[in-house]
Amino acid sequence: MMDTADRTLTLAEFVSALTLERVAAGARDRLKQCLLDFIGVSAFAAVQAESSGPFRQAVLALAPRPGPGTVVGEARGYPFQYAALLNGAFAHTLDFDDTNLFGALHPGAPVIPAALAMAEQEGASGARFLEALAAGYEVACRVGAALGQTAYDRGFHITAVAGIFGAVAAGAKVLGLDPPRTVDAFGIALSQAAGSMQYLENGAWTKRLHPGFAAHDALMSLALARAGVRGAARPLDGRYGLLTGYSNEPTPEHLVDRLGERWTLTGTAIKPYPSCRLTHGAIDAALSLRDRAAADARQRAAVEIRLSPKGYQIVGEALPQKVHPRNIVEGQFSVYFQTAVAWLDGRVDWASYDRIGDGGVHALMERIHVKADETIPLAGAEVVVSVDGQELRARVEQPLGELERPVPWDRLETKFSGLASGVLGTARARRVITTVRAIEAEPAVPRWARSLRAGGRGR
Repeated sequence: MMDTADRTLTLAEFVSALTLERVAAGARDRLKQCLLDFIGVSAFAAVQAESSGPFRQAVLALAPRPGPGTVVGEARGYPFQYAALLNGAFAHTLDFDDTNLFGALHPGAPVIPAALAMAEQEGASGARFLEALAAGYEVACRVGAALGQTAYDRGFHITAVAGIFGAVAAGAKVLGLDPPRTVDAFGIALSQAAGSMQYLENGAWTKRLHPGFAAHDALMSLALARAGVRGAARPLDGRYGLLTGYSNEPTPEHLVDRLGERWTLTGTAIKPYPSCRLTHGAIDAALSLRDRAAADARQRAAVEIRLSPKGYQIVGEALPQKVHPRNIVEGQFSVYFQTAVAWLDGRVDWASYDRIGDGGVHALMERIHVKADETIPLAGAEVVVSVDGQELRARVEQPLGELERPVPWDRLETKFSGLASGVLGTARARRVITTVRAIEAEPAVPRWARSLRAGGRGR
């Protein structure tokens, strides 16, 4: 029997009808955590990451005159579409941004920049901004889940491919688009949904740009739809739609199953380490074991790591760029490097990437062996360390940050302050924490957004 359900229209109706009162309290709280995390990660990346200068230079060549859009951690403003691009790129640069395993993506990096740009453009309230985040996160996570893991097998980066639809949903909520216009915007976005995993070949910075592209192109899709441009019908699950073109085994039911009742966005995790989420189980395991070995013996250890098949494919294959990463992106996607620095240093943070090329780390990575194990959950790991006749073993089902092991507000605020204080200043960073926790009370997002700029006036 032909499937006649128009799930894209159902999602558009959900976005149009959504009010803050309909968003579960746990979902609202998680969105505020994700917003605070986005600001901290983006601010730090804007100033510290090696790719941020070239990204900025390219945008300035296209838009040399200042604009009204806020870029977190930047003093000047940009045209809204370029503010969205830079915010999306900065948010994803450290690989420290939020993740959702159900959707197999980073929802915040494409969704928040689009929502922020549209909220600034329209002078939206904090309550409408939070509604937009709820719509965007939920759509992005559901589209990612409907695509499923086989989208990666085809070489697509789900964060970008699904993220543009979440970004469109967020912008449509700010604009108050009706369902037909929202479907048009989704239909236009279908022709822009893109993001290639080929960055793994050489640690390309395109990976960092993907959410920025999605946020930028979402704004273009919304502008076209708002002007009356007709988009493709049934862009998600139609005959030539997203699920057909980008996945081997799509699950279209995930798009609308218990929509508005089950908030899939609540499964979005705050990352404790700036690396691919699929390395975090091994990091957690290594950190839990290291104190059981003498400090002078750790360098002599041999390590066996078991990952899920998808984790092995993305971070664990014994390829030269993973066994001995040459740059930060390769290090972010190397369970060999992440486990080695966790075991040797007792921490994994942005400074860990200074260890790329270090002789001690190199030697330990030579003694790390990784296997795929179907019994390991997607982001879990089992680590066995052999050192001086000892065998130390730890298995992590879910890494720190997932629903089973949540990051509490106080730890998130510590992460945020460590990232943002050097850019915004300590006092203003504290005020940002306060305003984010009550973002729905903000009367006007444009005024609030100025507090996110480097050198901007405090609140």
